[in-house]
Amino acid sequence: MVRMLKGPVTLLLSFSLAACSIFSSDDVEVKTPRQLVPLAEEQVRLVEVWSMSVGKGSGTSFESLKPAVDGDFVFVTGADGKVSALARDTGKVVWHKKLDVRVGGGVSADAGMVLLGTLDGEVIALSQENGDELWRSRVSSEILSAPVTNGEYVAVQSIDDRLSVFNAKTGAFLWRQNTLQPPLTLRGSASPVLFNDAVFAGFASGEAKAFRVQNGAPLWNTRIVVPKGRTELERMVDVRGTPLIVGDTIYFTSFQGNITALEVYSGRTRWTKELSSFTSMADGFGSIYVTSVDSYVSAIEQRNGASSWRQQDFEFRQLSAPATFSSYLVVGDGEGYLHVLSQVDGSQIGRYKVASAAIRAQPVVDIDLILVMTANGELVALQEDITEEDS
Repeated sequence: MVRMLKGPVTLLLSFSLAACSIFSSDDVEVKTPRQLVPLAEEQVRLVEVWSMSVGKGSGTSFESLKPAVDGDFVFVTGADGKVSALARDTGKVVWHKKLDVRVGGGVSADAGMVLLGTLDGEVIALSQENGDELWRSRVSSEILSAPVTNGEYVAVQSIDDRLSVFNAKTGAFLWRQNTLQPPLTLRGSASPVLFNDAVFAGFASGEAKAFRVQNGAPLWNTRIVVPKGRTELERMVDVRGTPLIVGDTIYFTSFQGNITALEVYSGRTRWTKELSSFTSMADGFGSIYVTSVDSYVSAIEQRNGASSWRQQDFEFRQLSAPATFSSYLVVGDGEGYLHVLSQVDGSQIGRYKVASAAIRAQPVVDIDLILVMTANGELVALQEDITEEDS
């Protein structure tokens, strides 16, 4: 359900909000998750390669702890600040560090660094080699998504919708862009995206913005969705999924709004399609894949925004963001199942019970490996079972 705070009012989103279909200022109608039916034929079978308890999970909170892969190593953190480096192929612990911090958004890994943000508003950079702390810097509010880097700059968005950029080598603060927040927002923030000499982010105001990464100069500002309704709750239009760049197009999702394709260099709208989502997207086979607030999975054509298919069998099952794997699509649900869908038509072609705990973080796919983080702090690595090849 929802809870409101006084002062800078923020809507606290528990995962049950993903199962809500009607929103008003007086009540929230919660729908029962659709029951799974046995698959007629399991065309894709997944097998566990390794698993590891990585620390405290996200529990019943909405925050997701997404792992990261860089080269031969997997990097992951628990909500209690236990950061680990694991061998990609075996799950063997290479190093771990116990930081005295609370983490709400997982990690990113690039340019020799592991980056994480804390609920106390700190950005921390660790060495990929041994976990030693390289630097830490402070932002203005909680961080519920992983900071990102291109090796020269680090960008992070805090839940007060402030976008901050730091020097990647030293952690020195460079610039910050403030955006006026509406009275009510979803609790959360997405990772910004660094591309060429720009940084891109979506905001609770329903806007998408691009800035020059060197100095924060505005490049463009495009409204994704216009707030509608009589109440503040009805007018919530947070752009919360991490932007997705494919070629020269950048895609954004928004809550109670649209999925929108923009020209990455100018911010000009190429197409927009009504679809409410607060999760990140995946791409493949010329489509964008997105999970709606009702837990429908949709394939939207990248070229013109037309619907290719919509899978409704998971209605209100609290789906994670999707990820592409080979010619398939994988998505986790609130009961610990990982579902495998065809990218061609959205049909169910596989299912694997990962755990009894919910899968809230977007699965991470690295070539032939699927990494799934559960709400109880278990990281599970899966592969497709190819032992029954046709003779």
